[in-house]
Amino acid sequence: MDFRYLLIEHQEGITRLTLNRPDRLNALNVRIGVELLQALEDCDYDDAVRVVILTGAGRAFCSGDDLKGMTEPGEPERGYSDPVKQYVKGEGRWPLIVARLRALSKPVIAMINGHAHGAGFNLALGCDLRVMADSATLCIPFVERGIATGSSLLQQFVGIGKAMEWALRAPMLSAHEAERWGLVNHVVPQEQLEEATMEWAKELARGPTLVYGFTKSAIIHGWEATPEKAYEYQGQALQYGKQTEDYGEGRRAFLEKRPPQFKGR
Repeated sequence: MDFRYLLIEHQEGITRLTLNRPDRLNALNVRIGVELLQALEDCDYDDAVRVVILTGAGRAFCSGDDLKGMTEPGEPERGYSDPVKQYVKGEGRWPLIVARLRALSKPVIAMINGHAHGAGFNLALGCDLRVMADSATLCIPFVERGIATGSSLLQQFVGIGKAMEWALRAPMLSAHEAERWGLVNHVVPQEQLEEATMEWAKELARGPTLVYGFTKSAIIHGWEATPEKAYEYQGQALQYGKQTEDYGEGRRAFLEKRPPQFKGR
């Protein structure tokens, strides 16, 4: 695929995906959505990729859907006749991207360099970990544009009360407010964002990649299940993990009182 709006960089097991429409504050359209979905698919099947970083070029992480148009000039608009189905499953749509982020068998870190609004907020929540610049903001601005919406992942993070308040009032959340509500894991000054994110990424890239994937799957599925069902997912992750080379290395390293040397296999 010709990646027109997505920059892809590989470094020592870390793949960085940068949304690259800075003139549109990295707003999502069909083209960039399709590119991102393809890149995530490639990362999932590439054993050399141990961790993924998602970020944006310029002063925004992602400003949401491109309200000026979802298709490129001259490109036909393809989709479902059912508008609800089009919203959820249409070509390059953000719900598909969030689902792919959560299904990815490797850790994904959102490096939130600037505004993450609307669908961009959802992309950040779809990642596994979030490192945020202290100058960046989160917002659900739909009602200000007369657009009805839900809050999906957000209410799982903060509960229905706060999700309702933010969806109806559309406040601009600062990085430190986001951290206080558990929406992001780490807030750093803008000039330290790159270093802090890479520190986490390098740590994960040295880890047991397959085990991370099983753990991630168990946590996400368990989050959406009853406690009893969640224990089943946890048990499955344990059994799958025991079949990896890194499981054996972890046990040997513990017994030999040395740091493990994980290979991601």
